[in-house]
Amino acid sequence: MSELTDEGSRLPEFSPADGDSRLPEFDPEAVGVRSPAPAERSVRIAAPLKARGARAEVSRLLAGVAGERCVNDALLVVSELISNADRHGGGLREFAAGVEDGHLWLEVADHSEVLPRSGAHDPLVPGGFGWSLVRRLSADARIRPWTAGDGPGKTIVVFLRLE
Repeated sequence: MSELTDEGSRLPEFSPADGDSRLPEFDPEAVGVRSPAPAERSVRIAAPLKARGARAEVSRLLAGVAGERCVNDALLVVSELISNADRHGGGLREFAAGVEDGHLWLEVADHSEVLPRSGAHDPLVPGGFGWSLVRRLSADARIRPWTAGDGPGKTIVVFLRLE
């Protein structure tokens, strides 16, 4: 069953066994291995993964389907989400991305239940603009709790229009 966003965009299909919205389980031997079917134009990678590796996967997914500006925006969003998971979310748990229905979708799961914040920032203090930037560049951004039962966390799901 697909979850619909406010604007009618579909979140990626997951097919969970008991109908909940948790991310699918992974084969430990497949950790860190790209999805074997590039024709599906999606990838799911369990941690450890650094921003550079995630950007490389997104570049591969967008090759030939997105313009330079869209690719640059997507790579910036990927960098922000991965680095925020490392800095503020207790570390990256999982990264997934795919191209579907004219959008790039990104999922970043971490180990913290603390939600990202947007707000007034002191211009003299560096940082603090990542979540605002992600929201501005995305067509839609959602946060859902991590429910796999192996500790607290959240998954951020972001959609960017392919232009």
